[in-house]
Amino acid sequence: MQQGQYYYYFLLLGLLLFSCNEPKQGDVPVIPVDIENNTVLQLPLSEITESITAIELELTDKSLIHPRRIRRIILSDDMIIIAQSTNILLFNRNGTFVRSIGSIGQGPGEYAHISNITIDETNGRLFVNCSTKIICYDLQGNALMESSIPQSNSKRLLWDINWFNNEILLVAQSMGNEDEKGVFDHAEVLRLNDNLQIIDSSTILKFYGSAGFSTSAFEDFILISDSIVYLYYPFSTAVRPDLIGKIERKKTVLRDTLYRFENNQLIPDLKLKFNNDGIDFDGYMFINLFMVYRSSRYIFAHYVDYSKGINDNDFHFVYNFCYDTKTGKGYRVENSRYTDDINHIEEVIIRPVQTNPELFYYWHTHMKPGNLEEPNPTLYIGKLKK
Repeated sequence: MQQGQYYYYFLLLGLLLFSCNEPKQGDVPVIPVDIENNTVLQLPLSEITESITAIELELTDKSLIHPRRIRRIILSDDMIIIAQSTNILLFNRNGTFVRSIGSIGQGPGEYAHISNITIDETNGRLFVNCSTKIICYDLQGNALMESSIPQSNSKRLLWDINWFNNEILLVAQSMGNEDEKGVFDHAEVLRLNDNLQIIDSSTILKFYGSAGFSTSAFEDFILISDSIVYLYYPFSTAVRPDLIGKIERKKTVLRDTLYRFENNQLIPDLKLKFNNDGIDFDGYMFINLFMVYRSSRYIFAHYVDYSKGINDNDFHFVYNFCYDTKTGKGYRVENSRYTDDINHIEEVIIRPVQTNPELFYYWHTHMKPGNLEEPNPTLYIGKLKK
């Protein structure tokens, strides 16, 4: 074989090997959520966690934390920012209280209710989602600017917010829109520049007819991992009428796919597979999926399973699902509780860190004998196994 022939032979062989190993476009991993066979009462965090760090948060007259009001916690190398529904508290990484940011009210630079927050750590700016407007503060607590989000032909509701690549990503939903085809609900990702002006929008879902937004207390819909934007948007249209009331609609939309957000497009990253696709024999959906996110190794989901209400005369069960892509093992955790067997805490609810889903956090209040008042909760930061 001549030298030139060797060259073309190996070139052809290389192209064949590349084409065999390259993922086919449209291939989406399907993760089975076997709701019959993998249910556990509790999942010990030591099973999935490499380490957990505890930080006691200082209690002062100005730093009181109400665990039920926490909307989001932001972790950076040197600070902890806790957004509650009516205030924002800044601590250092040792848990010492530093200051409050912003104040409640209706005027400029004030918030009536906090939905979520995100941080531009490079420039020391905090962006606060107040449901209909965005406020920007510096980390000394000064209001720098704010902007009301323009409304469509129906009111936009602002949900999750995140900072990525010098832009704000914002999940918004509007209901009762109308065009020549009829009335529809619309969900979208808004891209804002650092002056809080909308520069683009991308449709997540457009649904004609009466539907519903399925959300929970925690709206972790946009997560950033290794410069990849992951997005899950919960949406449902029907459940069993004998459980919820007489609902005549049988159209079902189970948002069971986690997406990557790239170049203003939603690219399917993985799909959760429920028994019978979450639809019962009468054509009603019995799964209400609130949240899906992933780390490099684990996939997590939070959902309600209404099928137990049908069988056991109970209303519903709430579950967390954890899937280990390394071992192929899945866990369905009843009542969405994990067990911190490392720190001996019986029930915890974990949340992903907004800009690094390899980390999670939860909080727990330790009442000790002799406590005259309830202390601030202790913040726990976990690092997942890889």
